[in-house]
Amino acid sequence: MVRLYAKTLKETKMTASYKCAFKEDFTIDHFEFYIKTICEHFDSPTPIILAKHIRDYIMFGTVTFREDDFVETVHFDKLIVENNKQV
Repeated sequence: MVRLYAKTLKETKMTASYKCAFKEDFTIDHFEFYIKTICEHFDSPTPIILAKHIRDYIMFGTVTFREDDFVETVHFDKLIVENNKQV
């Protein structure tokens, strides 16, 4: 089971947060689906997912998408997605 905690930041202030769980085990192939689901909740476009984003999540359990990672305009500076043991 994959459990994620996501939050958006504007400057240093958290503007929104979201906890979600997916029944399947984590796979790299589903990583884009996880991020897309989170972005849909925030009514935000999906960022461009690079190998470094996947690597950061696998190695550190967290990934940060900056405003530059989005093609379209977003209403926050950062989207941080973390592995969450409890949802």
